[in-house]
Amino acid sequence: MTTVGVLYPGEMGSAVAGRLTAAGLKVVTSAGGRSARTLEGATAAGAGILPTLSDVVEEAELVLSVVPQEAAVDVSREVAAASLATGARPVYVDANSLAPATMREIAGVVSASGCDCVDGAFVGNAAAIGERTTLYLSGPRAPWAAEVLGGALPVRSLGGEVGLASAFKLSIYGFNKGLVALFLEMVAAADQLGLRERLVDCLRDFYPGSVATVERLLPSYPRHARRRVDEMTEVVDWLEEIGQSADMAAATRAVIRQVAALEVPDEPWTPESLVAEMCRRGLLRGGGTPPS
Repeated sequence: MTTVGVLYPGEMGSAVAGRLTAAGLKVVTSAGGRSARTLEGATAAGAGILPTLSDVVEEAELVLSVVPQEAAVDVSREVAAASLATGARPVYVDANSLAPATMREIAGVVSASGCDCVDGAFVGNAAAIGERTTLYLSGPRAPWAAEVLGGALPVRSLGGEVGLASAFKLSIYGFNKGLVALFLEMVAAADQLGLRERLVDCLRDFYPGSVATVERLLPSYPRHARRRVDEMTEVVDWLEEIGQSADMAAATRAVIRQVAALEVPDEPWTPESLVAEMCRRGLLRGGGTPPS
């Protein structure tokens, strides 16, 4: 039985751990510094709780990092240090939302400890784990990691280069956030004409799939708008790094930055009520913020 270390069982990590244990894999995680809520989620998902990160590194053949974006580099360093201290060499799969340059930095940290690093990117949310949400992988050991995880999750291997999976996810980020930004900009303009609801009805008639996508994504924005700004900054930086135009990505970031500035409370909004509240708060009025 293959043992997988999951760092750490938050919302996504717990969902992944549950799928892995259901598929017959052994899942372990570390209790060190984790909140009671995190440990409860790990236990409910069937994960074994080990005392330290070093214990996880020693026991697992594959360590899967699913942590907040800002913690990803630090966690990779901790795993590398544990690997050097214990002599264990698990394959390290970083499945966080990172810019390709950050992913390559992590690969360098992990490789220096003697562990192989796989670039991973989940496309989709925790609620759809095991269904539509797919884990994309790249790097020399991506095929092996795909074989280990593929019985539990939809997994696709993109090739042998670390950074490909992260870049692929940024392409999807840019598209879906651009769709939301364009929708909000036009709806806000129609609201000033007193025609917001009529415009949305018309868009549903002519572009039902696009509007359905926007309405599926929108309710997460009150909670995650500031994070969405950071994600779009990564898209802009990546496009500029590869010499690609970032005009649309920068404009999308400017719109989402203004959405974040509305400070709409995190409530169980419907798409219709959320758009109405954003417009009531003056969505995209005042000439806008230039892309930066």
